[in-house]
Amino acid sequence: MDADKEKDLQKFLKNVDEISNLIQEMNSDDPVVQQKAVLETEKRLLLMEEDQEEDECRTTLNKTMISPPQTAMKSAEEINSEAFLASVEKDAKERAKRRRENKVLADALKEKGNEAFAEGNYETAILRYSEGLEKLKDMKVLYTNRAQQW
Repeated sequence: MDADKEKDLQKFLKNVDEISNLIQEMNSDDPVVQQKAVLETEKRLLLMEEDQEEDECRTTLNKTMISPPQTAMKSAEEINSEAFLASVEKDAKERAKRRRENKVLADALKEKGNEAFAEGNYETAILRYSEGLEKLKDMKVLYTNRAQQW
């Protein structure tokens, strides 16, 4: 395979050199040299078209299978789909319950932080707001209140 690639590379480089020479001859000041280069170019283009017609069927079929079909797993998946859906539903309910509990705790910590702020105890207020953020990270009021303590 490497010999074929090397051969193709050498053929390609030879073609590049020949085309480069033809272009230089076309840019020549001598009209005879220009005419000769044009004729040579036209002849070369005709040969290339014929070669392309011969080489059209160069592709090969690659039968490599990256991941073969798994027919046995489909039936197992169909059987377990109801169990999977039930577990997803159960998990969603548990997460919603934990979020509600954490919201109640975060609200209570926010109120304690507000009370500490009203008393002038800013360090305690920052601590309570930070504890509330540990319980509920997306509660914007806690971020705002904590930032006001600095």
